[in-house]
Amino acid sequence: MKPFEHSLLDSYPEPYILVVFSKENDHLGHINYVNQAATEALQLNKNCIGKTLEDVFIYPKRMVKTCKEAILEGEPITLEHVSITQPNVVFEYVKFVPIDSTSGVQYCGMILDTPYATDKMMTDDRMVESIFMSSPNATLIQSVDGEVFKINPAFTEMFGWKDYEVIGNRISLFPSGYEKEYEEIVRQLRQQDVYLIPKTKRIHKDGTIKDVSICYMNIYNHLRERTAVARLYIDISKQILFHDKYLEQKGTFQLITENMKDLVAIAEFSGKVVYASSSHLDITGYSAESYLNRNVFRYIHPDDRRNVFQQIKQMTNTGCSAKAEIRYNHASKGYIWIELIASPLYDGKAPYEKFVIVGRDITDRKHAEEALQESEEKYRLILEKTSDFIVTFNQNGDANYVSPSLKSWLNDTTITNMNTFLTDYVAKDDFSLMYEIIRSVFKSKEAEQIAFTLEKDGKSYTFDAVLTPLISSEYNGYSEDLILLIARDITKRLEDEHVSMQLEKMSTVGQLAAGIAHELRNPLTSVKGFIRMINEEVEDPMLKNYLEIIGGELDSIERIADEFMDLAKPHVIALSECDLHDIVDGCVRLFEGTAFLKGISIDVDYINEQQVILNCQKSALKRVFINIMKNAMEAMEKGGELKIQIEARDPYVELRFIDSGKGIEKDRLKYIGEPFYSTKEKGIGLGLMMSRKIVREHGGKLSIESEYRKGTTIRIVLPLAATPDTKEPLTSLHSFS
Repeated sequence: MKPFEHSLLDSYPEPYILVVFSKENDHLGHINYVNQAATEALQLNKNCIGKTLEDVFIYPKRMVKTCKEAILEGEPITLEHVSITQPNVVFEYVKFVPIDSTSGVQYCGMILDTPYATDKMMTDDRMVESIFMSSPNATLIQSVDGEVFKINPAFTEMFGWKDYEVIGNRISLFPSGYEKEYEEIVRQLRQQDVYLIPKTKRIHKDGTIKDVSICYMNIYNHLRERTAVARLYIDISKQILFHDKYLEQKGTFQLITENMKDLVAIAEFSGKVVYASSSHLDITGYSAESYLNRNVFRYIHPDDRRNVFQQIKQMTNTGCSAKAEIRYNHASKGYIWIELIASPLYDGKAPYEKFVIVGRDITDRKHAEEALQESEEKYRLILEKTSDFIVTFNQNGDANYVSPSLKSWLNDTTITNMNTFLTDYVAKDDFSLMYEIIRSVFKSKEAEQIAFTLEKDGKSYTFDAVLTPLISSEYNGYSEDLILLIARDITKRLEDEHVSMQLEKMSTVGQLAAGIAHELRNPLTSVKGFIRMINEEVEDPMLKNYLEIIGGELDSIERIADEFMDLAKPHVIALSECDLHDIVDGCVRLFEGTAFLKGISIDVDYINEQQVILNCQKSALKRVFINIMKNAMEAMEKGGELKIQIEARDPYVELRFIDSGKGIEKDRLKYIGEPFYSTKEKGIGLGLMMSRKIVREHGGKLSIESEYRKGTTIRIVLPLAATPDTKEPLTSLHSFS
């Protein structure tokens, strides 16, 4: 800057500082020049020129920011009442003025107003003005003649009048009927400097009436002459509304408490009762008057007082209500049960000096709960010991209760969801029906019964179940609708019924077969005799051929008659110890030639490599094995493999006849073994039935497993000679099934 410019700046009466920013990334700013007025006002010297703002001023960041903003906007920016070098020296304002430059640097001039010390600010008119304008209370200043000098923003907000509407004018805020207050105000202000009207009404610009409290104050000049009057208005509409509601609620409270059946009392935190409703006489046997100024804790059972004290302490700390069930000493009945709800009460003097108590007699409910709990314990004991499966669950499938019997059966103690249980264990054929029944019970609220199958470890179990809805209500304690499922395993019962039915069928078929065989034998004997005689007399080869065919068919009829007779009579006549391997080997040798011609290999596997002795009728068992092997070979028309596996596990032995034939369809498998049902074209369905009958008479069990187009497995389980008296069907041999 040129010297003549320095002289020009030094001639300025206001303090002036020139700041320069030499480049864009200069974030500090340097002092380029200070004039004479600035050095005097800031107590600086010329040595500060060239230093950064941070080195000289106490609030450099604010000054740098304001300089940058002024340069960026190209307009001056003014800060009011700021200190820049000394905290106790405040400038009325500091103006930041950007200066155009073509040299690539940025200039900003700071013009400072006259400073003043902050300790004088309290008596400064500016401070009074600031307080007046920022006061939340509506304030109006008027001359003694009533002409308005000034109003603050709070006055405009309370009464709606703008300053330009009232300054220099006279306005009246008195509503109709309150005009006489003016004379009293004038009289009071002549006698005293301050006059307070605690409650009155004034009118808004829009005509609405406001409840206010007004303080009138005289204002004097230095000669003690009254020059003006200040009015200070406080809006008390809310307080009045609250008071009116309080009186209304107080009356309503007394009306309610005096007529309600529940106990109502107000007590201090020390326990002293200050109010008690008339219902105390009916519930506790004491009159309401007898409670006043008495300690409420004296009537509470000693064992319950500690809990009550803790609840009260918590209530005083949090301000929240407390609830308790206590035993309360009745005037004549001894201790009764009362449910209490206590809430802190604020009466306007100090927080939570008292608390209000509402209570009701729950003695009958307590006795009912105790009886119910005793009953529930008995029923729970039954539930814990029953073998039936019991589950309760909601519409989402969440299980509320699962009986130990089901957990034990599944070997799973973490059953939490019925949907998962059904998906994992219910048979596919029953899955959809089970879900439909559950939805129906939830919808219709009526019980349903269903039989379904559970599958576990490769086995199927049949259950009979009843699904009963448990409807939620305030009386039964259910928070939501539930279903109670009670299921009983009927697998053994169905097996026994099936066995009984089969025995009954066999008995009936046996009787029928004996009659048919008896009727067939007589004519067969005659016919066969005549055929033999005719055959001896006939010489024609063709006729002889026909007679041979007739004789063969008669032999088939006679064989069927023999099977009928065998079906009708018991087969296990005399038991003797036999080697099972010898019986099986004899049957295998019988079929070796036929198997070779049909391309069938027979493989016998003695798994335990030990001698297996049975108490049996050898011919009967041999007949069973022959029948099974014959059926297996007939099922392998194009050749295949027949495996015979023998596995002994004391006290039983299991034989498995496994063929690779065409197998049996699933829907036909359940009828195999029924009388007169056969998968063979000329079969009569008695062979397997006879085999099952013979195995059962030996105390064993025969079962069939088959997969269509893959083969069939027939399992026979027989008792070893060590347990010859075992005659029951082997339905519990899980290791062999």
